[in-house]
Amino acid sequence: MKYAYDEMYLPDVQKNLGFFFQFMLFSLGYSPKEAQDIFLNSIIPAQIEIANPDFLCGKSGFEFAMLALPKKNLTEKIEEALKEPFYPQAEYWSGFVLAYCQWKNNIPFNKILNTFPLENILNSYHLLHEADVTKTEQIIMEKIK
Repeated sequence: MKYAYDEMYLPDVQKNLGFFFQFMLFSLGYSPKEAQDIFLNSIIPAQIEIANPDFLCGKSGFEFAMLALPKKNLTEKIEEALKEPFYPQAEYWSGFVLAYCQWKNNIPFNKILNTFPLENILNSYHLLHEADVTKTEQIIMEKIK
């Protein structure tokens, strides 16, 4: 199987999508559906899918948020988030898992999220967050195939 991009970039994409979704859901207060729609309607998914190195490892999760919400001034919210100690939550894990699924299966983010929405990934957190990410990926892909 051909992966979406070289595996060396995967940890960066997982981290950045993790930060993006935790920031969107936790810091900005968007619902999972709203955050999913904002993500899918932004340039971020397409740029990751075509392996644009700037989106694989050249931008942070906060920069993803600024790209996804270009009309919103996020400076103050980002500064607040940077002052707080960071503890990955279910929201972070959801971005981490989503990045892995897209990379491993080389399919568009919208195909994943339209079949297994972000809210479902979040709801899987308590049951699956201690399992290897491949277990969650298998469950998601069973729904898609």
